[in-house]
Parts: sequence; C-alpha cells; structure tokens
Amino acid sequence: MKFWKVEQRGAVVIAAYHNPPTNYLVGEATAELATLIESWRDPAVRAVVLTGAVRDRYITHYSVEELVAWENQPDKLRAMAYGLINGYHTLLRSLAYLDTPIVVAMTGDTMGAGLELSLNCDIRVAQRGDYRIGFPEVALGILTGTGSQLLARIIGHGRAMDFLMRSRTVDPQGALALGIVTEVADDARARAIEIAEGLAAQSPVSVIGAKRAINRGANLPMEEGLRIEAEEWLKTIVTPQAMARMKDYVSQPFEARRAWIRAHGVPPAPGGAIDG
Repeated sequence: MKFWKVEQRGAVVIAAYHNPPTNYLVGEATAELATLIESWRDPAVRAVVLTGAVRDRYITHYSVEELVAWENQPDKLRAMAYGLINGYHTLLRSLAYLDTPIVVAMTGDTMGAGLELSLNCDIRVAQRGDYRIGFPEVALGILTGTGSQLLARIIGHGRAMDFLMRSRTVDPQGALALGIVTEVADDARARAIEIAEGLAAQSPVSVIGAKRAINRGANLPMEEGLRIEAEEWLKTIVTPQAMARMKDYVSQPFEARRAWIRAHGVPPAPGGAIDG
C-alpha cells in the first residue's frame, strides 16, 4: 500500500493514512481503501481503527489540486463526474455497511472528504487541540459528496443546513457539542485503539447486530426498523456466548450487577460520563 500504513494487533486492524505533508485524500488512495475494506470482511478482523500517519492531520480534505487539474478539460470532467461521485458513494457506503465496527481517530485537521469518511464510521474520536473539523466546500464553490445527507442525519436538519451553507469549521470541542464526534481525547489514536479492543472483546454477533440494526433500520419507518432489529436479536439469543454471559450475570448478587455490566462493556473515556 502506497498511502495506507496497516498493522494488526490481535483482532484489531489499524490503518493510518500517509500522504505528507498535507495528508490530502487522492484518488489512488481511495482505490487502496476499497481493497482494504474487502479484506476487513474476514471474520478474524473484529474491529478496525482508521487514523492519520502525518502529525496534526487525519485526512485534511480531498486534494483540490487534483480537481483544478481538470480546468482545461471541462467536457471530459463533466462526462466522468457522474461515475466518479457514484463510485465515491459506493466506497463510503461499503465502509458504513461493513459488519466490522470501525473507530476513527481524527488525529488533527479533518475536513471535506476526511470528515465524510469519518461520518461513515461508527465511533469518532477527535484529537484535542487547535484543529479544524468541517465542510469548507461551499466556500470553494462546490458541494460535499455525501456530507449533507450524513450530517443532517447525525446533527439534525437545521444545524446541518447552517453548517454546510456557511462552510463552517469547528474545533474538536465544537464538533463534540454538535454531535459530529463522540469523544475528544488527548491521544485520539490510543483512545480509538482502546475502544476497538473493547469492541473486539464483545460478542461478534451482538456487535454486528447492533451496527446492522442502526445502519439499516434508523432511516426506515419504525415498523421496518423494528423488524430488522428483531431479526438481529434472534441471531444473538441463540448463541452459546450469549447464554454463558447471561448465566454469569445472573449468578452475581443483585448489588454486584451494575459493576458487572460496567466491567464487561467498553471502558468509558477517562473523566467522562460514568456508565451504569
């Protein structure tokens, strides 16, 4: 891989984007990512971490240089544009609908395509610091490729409209307040790996079921969403792992059960909200 540095820690794969000095996303890197996504369908891969391999950058945004290189070939660009954007949608949705949970460590500036990529992941951890997160596309005279649809579903219609039309970018705490990221950490990469390792320790059937129920059901009518959730629940309840864990839970004294749930979940962020 030219643009992605990949390592595996047990059941967790860490893929770090490396395109110094700016860490702009480029077309060749998206092709590499498509290959990686297919490899993550392996049941031995229980969780994935996406991060940056350039200091103070996750994926800054898509390479504007690549786009303006088409200035003298507008007809060719127009002819290719439909296929390009649909291919990009296919790539990002294959990431979103991958059964394997994906945690993204936004280790610096994350705008445009970098944020789109992040919004298609399951858990987003931003690095604390003087970094910018957002969609600058309207200021450049263009539009996001998938950002409008994802952002509206995550932070709501009104906030997304304001965010996109004004080409807003925010710092990590601002992104947390809006709900764009789920955590802010001093070391986003380390925290993302911790979360991924916690997910890898859970029942794979339950983790996959949770991801499918939300991704496939949340934008459907309630009845359809409940049908999907019921189908996933039925898969979990018959597993030996589920029965073993439930038996272990009910073997605990009542006063110890909250602690059991906390101990067996993914650890919360240090200093964050107390679970359970």
